[in-house]
Amino acid sequence: MVRQKRINLILLILLSLALSIPAAEAAGLTEAGKRVYKKYCVGCHGEKGDGKGRGTALLVVKPRDFTTGIYKFKSTPGDSLPTDEDLMRTLVRGLPGTSMPSYRLLSEVERQSVIAYIKTFSARWQTESPASTVTIPSVPGYLNTPDSIEKGRAIYGGKGGCSVCHGDRGDGKGPLWSSLKDTWGEPVRPANLRWAMFRAGNSPQELFRTLKAGVAGTPMPGFGGVLTDEEIWHLVSYILSLKGGR
Repeated sequence: MVRQKRINLILLILLSLALSIPAAEAAGLTEAGKRVYKKYCVGCHGEKGDGKGRGTALLVVKPRDFTTGIYKFKSTPGDSLPTDEDLMRTLVRGLPGTSMPSYRLLSEVERQSVIAYIKTFSARWQTESPASTVTIPSVPGYLNTPDSIEKGRAIYGGKGGCSVCHGDRGDGKGPLWSSLKDTWGEPVRPANLRWAMFRAGNSPQELFRTLKAGVAGTPMPGFGGVLTDEEIWHLVSYILSLKGGR
């Protein structure tokens, strides 16, 4: 009996040690991320992660407020939390047209650590998990064909309702463009679809993802429940035909 109690005690100690290792590693990663954040991010995103750093007043596109747990550019639909891969993609690529640069030159570990740290700013990360990412089918053979572009044009001005914000010419100046605001109460301008760079990516697959998932925190909805995948691909065809236009 005594021997069995000793064995149980040893097993309990080993189990507690095994469970504490990941927790210690996570705490170490977060602490390292805090140092990275203080060095590279605090000037815009602020000490509290609320997007109110010293440089915020000078920026047209305001820095992300991490305390809400709402992120614009991701592969999960609606207001769901992003995946770590989504956050990593933003860190590596930056956001064209904003003051958010690429941090490609940081090490993988540094980027992972700062991702761990920014999660401490919102309680959502403690109670929620990211939703399943949107499914991106294989690029269809009809993409960018004249027929697909015309179908996309009809969806753009009709069922999709895109011209109300993005304008008939895709220049981002539809009837509502000057009155739109984001979740944080800041003016938000619809994307100029004739511009060569999109913040969430320029490939057909990335455009499909943005259209299907939407851009959380903005008036840009996800079309996953409104348009079929085929209709979204036609819309991608039309948007691609606008790029570089005059």
